Amino acid sequence: MPFAAPAVDLQAEYQFWQVYDRVVRPLPGGGFRLAWLVLQAVYRARARYPADTHKAALSRVLFGTNMTDARAAELEELYTLVSRRLAAVAVRTLAPGSTA
Repeated sequence: MPFAAPAVDLQAEYQFWQVYDRVVRPLPGGGFRLAWLVLQAVYRARARYPADTHKAALSRVLFGTNMTDARAAELEELYTLVSRRLAAVAVRTLAPGSTA
C-alpha cells in the first residue's frame, strides 16, 4: 500500500526520538546519533517517494553490498519505527479538531 507522509517537523521529531531513546528504549543502530542519521534518511525517502510500497521504501534504506544481516535488521527496525510514528502523526493530523 502506498504511504502518504504528513508534513514533518524535523526538530520535533528529533526531540521525540531523543526522548524515545532515553525513556522508552535505546534505538537500534549504534546509538541515538547514528540512528538519527538513518531516521532522517527514512523521512527524506518517504517525502520524496510517497507512492512507494513498503518493500520499495525499505529498499531505499537498505543499500550496499557489504550490509550485514544484523545491520539490515537494525535499519529495518528503524524504518518500521518511523513508519509507525508517521502513521500516528497522520492520524492525529486528520482527526477533527486536531491542533497538530
